[in-house]
Amino acid sequence: MAWRAQDSTDSIWFSATGDDLAWGEPWNLPYVGTSDRPALCALADAGAETLYLAWKGQHHDQSIYWSISADGHKWEDQQILGGAETSRGPNLIVFRGVLQAFWRGSEHLITSNQNLYSAVHNETGWSAPMMLAGMASVESPALAVLGDTLYLAHRGTKAMLDDDKWIRLWSTTNGVSWTSRANPPDAFSDLAPALAAHDGRLHLAWKSASGPEIWYSSFDGDQSWEPPSRAAAFETACGPALCSFRPAIGTNQLNLSWRGSTL
Repeated sequence: MAWRAQDSTDSIWFSATGDDLAWGEPWNLPYVGTSDRPALCALADAGAETLYLAWKGQHHDQSIYWSISADGHKWEDQQILGGAETSRGPNLIVFRGVLQAFWRGSEHLITSNQNLYSAVHNETGWSAPMMLAGMASVESPALAVLGDTLYLAHRGTKAMLDDDKWIRLWSTTNGVSWTSRANPPDAFSDLAPALAAHDGRLHLAWKSASGPEIWYSSFDGDQSWEPPSRAAAFETACGPALCSFRPAIGTNQLNLSWRGSTL
């Protein structure tokens, strides 16, 4: 797990677990800072796994930075994802064995670029950013892979007189052409949603648009969404996170994490 510090340092912190019961003592990544949540992703190659970290710069710095590690403790020097700017934390996903980054555009004094973008990483580095046609959001997109399909969920855009909090779903089987899918019913959020594949279904979690409650639903990958349900009495001031995790052989569970509510 990676998160942004709650103090003025804006540093990135980590903790890890092998059984989902005992989390290790947190450690931080020195000499870097971010104003939003970072993204983690593991890529398997030639029998070894490499951990990738991506984050938005600190304060008004809207560059996207990234680094790699073999163990989550020792990280290589940060690098910039060329040509990319964002006002929110980026997201990472591995699809068909290829690492991809996704983000929303930059935010400046008189302009707000809420288009969504992606880039692909290969042996020569990151590709040029590609705008995702028809997709725009004031917050970061959420990604998950179910079967041979990559899914993307995002809330709508925000303007002075129009705050579109409806969550939308898209999918692609080739990473290039995207299709609008059945949107989750009554799913509205003022922040970025969370997405994960688990037990043959797509799972979505989001903070309520009108309060601190966390809601969730699941999708069969075709057209059918489960009616939204509240996640117990959990409350948050930020967008939640979802992850499918196997703490032991023969087990598979869906994990939800969130920051507490300040309301």
